Amino acid sequence: MYGDYMKYMKKIVLFLIINILPILILGLYLYANIGGAEDVKEVIENSPFKEFTYIDHKTLMMLKNDVNLKNMPEFYKESIILINGIYIGNHGSFGIKIPLGFLIKYIPIDNFKYYNGVLIKNLNEDDLGKAEMNDLVNTIPPNYKDVLIYRENYTIGIYYDLNSNKTYLIEVFRKPNNQEIDTEKLRNELLQKTNAVDCNVVDMGDKVYVYLEFNGIDLNLINNGIT
Repeated sequence: MYGDYMKYMKKIVLFLIINILPILILGLYLYANIGGAEDVKEVIENSPFKEFTYIDHKTLMMLKNDVNLKNMPEFYKESIILINGIYIGNHGSFGIKIPLGFLIKYIPIDNFKYYNGVLIKNLNEDDLGKAEMNDLVNTIPPNYKDVLIYRENYTIGIYYDLNSNKTYLIEVFRKPNNQEIDTEKLRNELLQKTNAVDCNVVDMGDKVYVYLEFNGIDLNLINNGIT
């Protein structure tokens, strides 16, 4: 009787190992990996493009309720939760960072390529390449990665503070031909042309640091920046 009981228990354990354990492991993996990049450095390291605009998970979750997406089927809107972030290249390439994205190397999906942990659609070879940490990026605070715009001569980082309902933007750009910049004039111009409630411009020698603060969560800055 005891022997039959042990055989029965072994079958149950074997069933759990084969059927339940993989699901549990997958669930734990997804739980640990759903969400945005840890910091600006991770955004740069994961980028499949030399220059890009990055939209983080946190921002995507806010965008899914945007009026422009109101006609999107609910299934697609809710699936946004599985996206860590989106990279948009300068020449139309579109990259999606998701958990388990590496499986695409082994299970190809039509019209998608895999590069540096990112699924890429509409690939333009001119976009493809590794972005690098540089003096511009190093000036951006680590948490200013809700939106990150990375270009050769400038970088913009945006942080949405949901607790204070404010938007913070920092841009660092190289001086054209190392020319002198009137920081006070630029500050006044930015305050006039944007709805910023605070602005600070600092001459850093070969580059300029711009800080802007906005009331509310301004998602339009993703497209418009401060230009």
